[in-house]
Amino acid sequence: MAKDLESPLAENHENAERSVFVHHAEAVWSSRETYGPSGFEGLFANYYAAMCAAFSALGGLVFGYDQGVVSVILVMPQFLVRFDRIAETASGSGFWKGLLTAMIELGAFLGAFNQGWVADKYSRKSSIIGAVCIFTVGSILQTAAINYTMLVIARLIGGIGIGMLSMVAPLYISEISPPEIRGALLVLEEFSIVSGIVIAFWITYGTRYMQGTEWAW
Repeated sequence: MAKDLESPLAENHENAERSVFVHHAEAVWSSRETYGPSGFEGLFANYYAAMCAAFSALGGLVFGYDQGVVSVILVMPQFLVRFDRIAETASGSGFWKGLLTAMIELGAFLGAFNQGWVADKYSRKSSIIGAVCIFTVGSILQTAAINYTMLVIARLIGGIGIGMLSMVAPLYISEISPPEIRGALLVLEEFSIVSGIVIAFWITYGTRYMQGTEWAW
């Protein structure tokens, strides 16, 4: 008899808790104070968050720029004269050219793989600053490269910085963005990558006609 009484009581109690939970969730969502309008209008209403996200997305810009530059300079006669190991007439040029191209992806993998605990331990902003410093060092070494080995190592270092930025920038943007414009701000990362590639294409399209100078690449 006691078991027969407990079963309906327990069921009623469970249903009551479920109904209270659903009602409570709906009440919180309907009464939640918004941070501003959604969509494109919300970007201007939350300009501080939008500017922080825009600067954070510059990591995608440099990633796209690097990818775009390499795809063009690998066929520039000026570049192949300086780094003759990847010239068409060199032995094994296909392998060395592929290695040069792939080093930035390898560096990006290493940077992104280790960026999670770095961002948790030293904060998002500090890890972004560190990634920018690493990428800057890699860029300087790529510009000053005097031989193939130095260029490959420089691309590996630059790739580490790019991987770190590619991992932590979307994380930082999603955490500082209001819910109403979070999706729009996260798109900035992909937009920056594509913009970097386009910028690199047009710059190298013009500089490829600069004969007899390393400024072409």
